[in-house]
Amino acid sequence: MKHFTPYHVAVLAVLAACNASADESSARWGLGLGAIASDNPYVGRGVRYSPVPLITYDSERLFFKGITAGVHLLDTSALEIDLIAEANFDGIDAEDFGARELAENGIDRALLSDRKDSADVGFDVSFASGYGELKFQALADVLDASGGYELSASYGYPFRLSERLVLTPSVGAKWLSADRADYYYGILDEEIARAVPRYRPGSVVIPEVGLDLQYSFADRWALLGNLKYRALPGKVEESPLLDSGQSIRLFIGVLRAF
Repeated sequence: MKHFTPYHVAVLAVLAACNASADESSARWGLGLGAIASDNPYVGRGVRYSPVPLITYDSERLFFKGITAGVHLLDTSALEIDLIAEANFDGIDAEDFGARELAENGIDRALLSDRKDSADVGFDVSFASGYGELKFQALADVLDASGGYELSASYGYPFRLSERLVLTPSVGAKWLSADRADYYYGILDEEIARAVPRYRPGSVVIPEVGLDLQYSFADRWALLGNLKYRALPGKVEESPLLDSGQSIRLFIGVLRAF
């Protein structure tokens, strides 16, 4: 559910391509600007458009990519293991819910609490071969907004359509612990105490498909794109806080590697 990370894989690919002739121990920087259009499933929120600064750094040991920072624990041609920390912007202020839509679901918006943003810490594991890339991720909420954690897995295969253009379709799934799913999609204890009807989805699995685009042009410039679709399971879709069982996000950005 991370809202600002769709360009991370493409960013690394651009940095590597633009610095192929550089010394292996040299640090690589990237600077650019992007925008995200996201169709959030919360009632009344609708499509939101957000500018995204692209600031990246990748060295032999440390890296920073957008909202993610980390340490390379193991980095080989086939296997990469990273310890990461990243911001989590899944929260929503109670006043951003649609009051009319909530009322239709039998909820008074004034009785709701904010769902807070947080920060996650965990591990990224990637296996790359001629058959594509398999990624696993485990994250835990360290600021105790939800107190939960999530596990995810995805597979992507890059199609090089030309020397400059690469398209990478992917498929994956994300498992949210009960604490995490209940916090963002359910009714909180303090809300139940205010007479809001109880609803708790419990742990859930959310499937997703995506498409990454990377187009290199000029000298060390690249156009990056990502389209991601998530289908929420029935017990999440039934939440009175949601008006849709799907989530769609589009990212487009331009990056210059140094």
